[in-house]
Amino acid sequence: MTTTDRPGGPNASGRMVLAFLGFALAIIFVGSFLYRMQRPSLEVRQQPKSGMGEAMGQAMNGPMKEIMALMQKLKENPDDPELQLTMAERFMAMGAYDRAKTFLDKVMKVRPDDPETLNALGVVRYNLKDVDGAKAAFENVLAKHPNDFRARFNLGLLYKYALKEPDKAAEAFKAVLAAPGVDPDTRATARRELETKVSK
Repeated sequence: MTTTDRPGGPNASGRMVLAFLGFALAIIFVGSFLYRMQRPSLEVRQQPKSGMGEAMGQAMNGPMKEIMALMQKLKENPDDPELQLTMAERFMAMGAYDRAKTFLDKVMKVRPDDPETLNALGVVRYNLKDVDGAKAAFENVLAKHPNDFRARFNLGLLYKYALKEPDKAAEAFKAVLAAPGVDPDTRATARRELETKVSK
């Protein structure tokens, strides 16, 4: 993920790393928790230095093999929103946000109010450098589902790192901490984000 760099400032690279880590974490809340726990092959790992052939073979037996199988299912059921959302999630896990957006746009036509799809769309838009579009997606979730802590958390990250509005970011993180049903990892991260300041 890249963001628009501002020249000068000794901590610019640090801010980019923090923003990347924050939004990488946000992606966790978009996909299926169970799927990721059952299939750790989706995690990005450093390839061994044993040649391109072995690396390609591993890829074909991992995410790419699954994507090819999903593409075959989509040929048989091209309008299935569940399959389209699954494809979007897989491409997001690979960092192919433009491809992910193609599938999310299709899902949005039939599920315009679905919070999972809107959250995913917000993360994808952010990674495609559409900050305003990401903000609109997260706000759209909260307008329809005010208790969605994922959208609140993502919006907090957006305010803190991309929009440089720490007061609004703090408000969002406090709301996450006060929300019921928040998982421990998200709660701990929200507390940490609330306590740390972004260097100017």
